[in-house]
Amino acid sequence: MSPSARRQSVLFVTRKFPPSVGGMETLAHDVWLTLSHDSTTTDRLVAYGGPNRRLPLWIPVMYLRTIWLVLRRHVDLVIAGDALVYALLYPVLWLMRVRSATMVMGKDVVWDNKIYRAIVHPPLRRASRVLAISHATRDSTIGFGVRSERVHVVRLGVEIPPIAPNDAVQARDSLRNRLAIPGQAVVLLAFGRLVRRKGVAWFVSEVLPQLNPQTILLIAGDGEDRPAVEEAIAASGAADRVRMLGQVSDHERDELMAGADLMVQPNIHVHGDMEGFGLVTVEAAMRFTPVVAADLEGLRDAVIDSGTGFLLPSGVAETWVQRLNELMADREKLSVLGEQFGATCREEYSRTNLGTTLRARLGLGAQSGLAAP
Repeated sequence: MSPSARRQSVLFVTRKFPPSVGGMETLAHDVWLTLSHDSTTTDRLVAYGGPNRRLPLWIPVMYLRTIWLVLRRHVDLVIAGDALVYALLYPVLWLMRVRSATMVMGKDVVWDNKIYRAIVHPPLRRASRVLAISHATRDSTIGFGVRSERVHVVRLGVEIPPIAPNDAVQARDSLRNRLAIPGQAVVLLAFGRLVRRKGVAWFVSEVLPQLNPQTILLIAGDGEDRPAVEEAIAASGAADRVRMLGQVSDHERDELMAGADLMVQPNIHVHGDMEGFGLVTVEAAMRFTPVVAADLEGLRDAVIDSGTGFLLPSGVAETWVQRLNELMADREKLSVLGEQFGATCREEYSRTNLGTTLRARLGLGAQSGLAAP
């Protein structure tokens, strides 16, 4: 095999990986599966899947594994899973003159912490290629000095779940039976880590009390904003229409996403934070559940308006109330929309499409791909 035809060796380094649960973990897993199933490359993984409090113990392992693989000439290209990992690896990558690229998630480029920015932003400005998970993330990355020609958007994709529209109907029945939800109720789902930018407390305070009285809101997930959400529920006058489910199992997660009538992602703007993409909206749409999301930040990339869901102005309660009540008035039409949106989502946001885009952005298979840092 000639040098020009030699399979390239790619190392993916990430601090967010299963068995930990979250959007970054899901994305990292999908990126790794995409890379590892690429027949044109030989791939290696250095990953951490534990709690954040133990992350400092993994960092020396990350350095040692990366240096060892590069020295053994087992690596042609290093891909960092986020901006912090890239910043930590940058001195090693620079000294060893190995080609590299980094993904950026959103908050990792906008977090308003002086120490963090001093560590992360300078190496990121020197990166030869930055892979942003949405146009909003790309704009934020360029905004602090990364050259625009070096920042490329990668539309995310996930594994298409083995579920058909009829399975979604069964999931709806199962969900109602398990949670003792009346048959005539319309089930809304808010799913994900409870942080302020998700807008769950805002939704409970400003939107839920004005919705059809037969609406039941299921809130799945936990996080630092839980006290604010609980306070909003208590003050809303609609506490009897909210179920706080906390952390859920994988089986419960699938049942919720397939069994809800609508999923809502009512994000609001929060300084120093942002929604890089909103992968959960794709996962719900693929399970034939219509999604209504805020027309904000990375959600604009995750939801195709009137194609895989609906985008509504962030923080405009009247619009949310009117649109949701219109949608919930005809549950049969909701099911039809769910099937239509699900089919489109499976075409646009598949893991196969992610792999095609990722390889193109990285120049894999081409010797002219990336320069060393």
